[in-house]
Amino acid sequence: MSDLTWLQIFLPKLRCPHSHEALREATVAEKLQAGLPADKVALASEHGAYVYPVVDGIPHLLPTAGIEIEK
Repeated sequence: MSDLTWLQIFLPKLRCPHSHEALREATVAEKLQAGLPADKVALASEHGAYVYPVVDGIPHLLPTAGIEIEK
């Protein structure tokens, strides 16, 4: 697994492309609801409406990459 220290540093500056809310690390439940593996890193919008996968250490923050989940 790649070193994601840089992601923790920049996370406060990142925003959801849909809602413009701050992003945080997704919970296991949010990852599973989005159809992502529980052991992979993913980001979620502050209120958890969208989940974004982190692939090879790179957050996929394009609007088309966001997975909308029910809250």
